[in-house]
Amino acid sequence: MFIAEKKEIVIPNICDDESDIEIISHSTDLISDRSFKDNIDSTSHFQFHTIYLVPCEREDRKFDNNKNIHYSLEAINKWFLGKTNNQIINYDRTNDGIIDTTFIRVNKTLNWFTQFRTKENHKQDASSKIEDIILSNFSLFHNFNKKKFIVFFDGWEKRELLFTEICGRSRYNGKVSVFYTDTKWNKSRSCGSDNLNISSNEEFGESEGTILHEMLHTLGIPPRCANNLDSESIFHVSDSSDDIMNKVSGSLYLDFNNDDYYRHNIKDCPDLSKSNYLIYSNKN
Repeated sequence: MFIAEKKEIVIPNICDDESDIEIISHSTDLISDRSFKDNIDSTSHFQFHTIYLVPCEREDRKFDNNKNIHYSLEAINKWFLGKTNNQIINYDRTNDGIIDTTFIRVNKTLNWFTQFRTKENHKQDASSKIEDIILSNFSLFHNFNKKKFIVFFDGWEKRELLFTEICGRSRYNGKVSVFYTDTKWNKSRSCGSDNLNISSNEEFGESEGTILHEMLHTLGIPPRCANNLDSESIFHVSDSSDDIMNKVSGSLYLDFNNDDYYRHNIKDCPDLSKSNYLIYSNKN
């Protein structure tokens, strides 16, 4: 039986898991039309800004320059508009309409992001480290207080269970959501199985469902006053497995029966349709 030789990963000298976190770049990262900081905003409205975050030694797969991120987020808005008839998520865009994505590489290896002792410090998981990097580098972004972030992290999160992959993370009512663009275990169904929409057809796949799910969590969805909160996880709804806010993101419904978080009739309960991060679309 032929056994493929495992390719050795060379760690560049600039990588340093022991020192302070620094934003760095390799010579190969310096390509045209790539943004290393937030472009001047075309609007002062509330909006989601996107980030492509790469660990020190990882290959740059150019998800920003190749517009993979752009097409994935456009697919999400196409799906969102289909469910709402007139609303979409407000993304930070360049003057030519492309979703503005900031490229960030740090001096930390993927191992630094994934190694932590679960029982001792939950705050040191990959998503918490990613969140800290974004929040501590607020000077890279314009109108920081009016932005939430979706980070496309070229790596993975440490698994909590042997047969599960963590494809996304976010802090409820927080500022940063994370989508993991890779997986450690390629033999199983993974976050990268339909990894980012590379098609201008803007198809809504499992990746897009996870991305949207995590973004909505940062908007406080579902609210604590929803009718059908999951008894095991109050951060999700349980009335339909096909709801985007089910604990395993569905793809058919944005608030099944409209009785939890979107255009509901619950008195004094936050409604996603009134969020500052949504705008009305002229595409009908």
